[in-house]
Amino acid sequence: MTDDHSPIPAVEGFRGAAALVRAMARFGRKRLAIALTFLVLGNVTEGVSILLLLPILTLAGQGSSDYAIDLGGRHLFGQPLPDVSIGLEVLLGAIVLLVALQAAFNRVKAVYLSDLLQDFANSTRAGLFSAVASARWETVVRMRRADLEHALTGEIDRITFSGFVSLSLIQILVGLVIYFVLCLAVSVPMTLFAFGFGLVALLLLKPYRKLAERYGHKIQTARTVQARLVSEFITGLKTARSMNQEPHHVAQFERTLDGTKADAHDYARRNALGNGLFQVALAIGAAAFVLLSLRFVGLEMSQMLVLLVILMRVTPRFQGLQAQVQALLVDLPAWWRVVDLQSRLEANREGGAGFVSAPVAPPRHEILLDRVTYRHTEGSEEAALNDCTIRLPVGRATALIGASGAGKSTVADIVMGLIRPEAGRLLVDGHELTESERRGWREHLAYVPQETFLLHDTIRANLAIVAPDATEEEMHQALADAAADRFVAALPEGLDTRVGDRGTLLSGGERQRIALARAFLKRPAVLILDEATSALDWESQSRVAQALARRAGEMTVLTIAHRPSMVAFADHVYSLEAGRVVEEGPMADLLRKTDGHLSRMFAHEASEPARLRLAQ
Repeated sequence: MTDDHSPIPAVEGFRGAAALVRAMARFGRKRLAIALTFLVLGNVTEGVSILLLLPILTLAGQGSSDYAIDLGGRHLFGQPLPDVSIGLEVLLGAIVLLVALQAAFNRVKAVYLSDLLQDFANSTRAGLFSAVASARWETVVRMRRADLEHALTGEIDRITFSGFVSLSLIQILVGLVIYFVLCLAVSVPMTLFAFGFGLVALLLLKPYRKLAERYGHKIQTARTVQARLVSEFITGLKTARSMNQEPHHVAQFERTLDGTKADAHDYARRNALGNGLFQVALAIGAAAFVLLSLRFVGLEMSQMLVLLVILMRVTPRFQGLQAQVQALLVDLPAWWRVVDLQSRLEANREGGAGFVSAPVAPPRHEILLDRVTYRHTEGSEEAALNDCTIRLPVGRATALIGASGAGKSTVADIVMGLIRPEAGRLLVDGHELTESERRGWREHLAYVPQETFLLHDTIRANLAIVAPDATEEEMHQALADAAADRFVAALPEGLDTRVGDRGTLLSGGERQRIALARAFLKRPAVLILDEATSALDWESQSRVAQALARRAGEMTVLTIAHRPSMVAFADHVYSLEAGRVVEEGPMADLLRKTDGHLSRMFAHEASEPARLRLAQ
């Protein structure tokens, strides 16, 4: 993500939870419906089992020896009950049965909700991962890697918790509705008083929910900053250690932790006050409820006791409602952040929505950048490439030289179809590649950058990425062509040696040689080397150059280098300066121009006789 985050909508707890639940419903509507059905059944059985206490308490108050209650003449919700007698044993048995049913219903509900929540979290994570993989390169490259990593890990975990809290809110609300109906069966006025009092208390605590919302956004910002600091520190740890800068990074990180602690302390202090006030308010409401029930409404003792039992189950739900909404508001920004990020990535999907990759035939004659202009930042006055025309004849080697920032890597990105020219065209055998063909075009390419990418796995596994069916003999030949055979053979486990995280157990030159071997093993139609041998010694570079020369006619090579040994095998050379082609021609012709860019490059590292031999 860029530093300037797009705004996250401030959505109050219930509406935010509703949006999250709707997303889960779209993902698993059937499972959510089943879970909610068993949730309702569980709450109904719990409520009815409590309601059955009313006749039991009535029997206890009568002092009758037969402990049977006659339903005749009684009403429930305005409807007459059948004229039958029910004994104490039947009532107690019914309560036990209802409790057993409630346990069974809750078990089914818990399993369905757990599966739904995990699948939703995994689907959200996979969807974001896929969106990153499918987005246009120029979109991804403008985002911070640390932000993407944080969104795919920490933010998804917060979304999982938000989903759990949202489902918990549904359970609380369903329970409150069912208990409200059951309370109505005992006393309408006292039910309205009790639930009305709880709702008023919730409304009065809205400022504390706003506090939780603000704290959630602070946590969102703080965790993003911390993820960036961790990523930058780990990536540059070797450099930091070489300059004894670790204390600076540690102090910077600790300052962010101190800021988070201060925010958390302030939130906890205010939140505790709000919870305390809510508990006091509920206690006042309970006291008022008992007083009204006995002094003014005239409820029977058994009725009041049943209502109190129900309200003892309702009170924690009101408290839980407030607590869960606040917890949701703290973590809900992660949901909106991921939704916003995924939407932006999908809006910039390579090939557009509904994209299907089209196959592309390997090049047979020429790859042409035809009068290409490109700017890294839209509207910028400075162009990375300005009206450049570069030809890559098939089966030949073409070199790009020039100072850093001249536009060489941008040419490579355009050849790979990673970025689209602002003006001009990328033509393969005279055909301009369309959006749907760019991915198919990359099937024929191999790319080796200066900063290599290796899996935290064995050398064998790193080679097999591009050629899963390659034989060990083919792997050893690729290693030999990349001047990597000797050092791999010297390793105790050979091809099965682990390279460490991003290849950190190997030297820079060894990592580059493994990456080169991987490219050779793929046998691409087009090989792009972007400073791919910068960490190699002159002998290893010479061996790689010889391997490339042996493959002349079999493979088209675009080499970007500052070293003569990785340019000398090229058939044609282009010199770039400030995004423009300032010199181009066959290697031998350019070397004869003593004042040319290529000659000056060789003059730094080659003697005059050596330069002349290359020209011949």
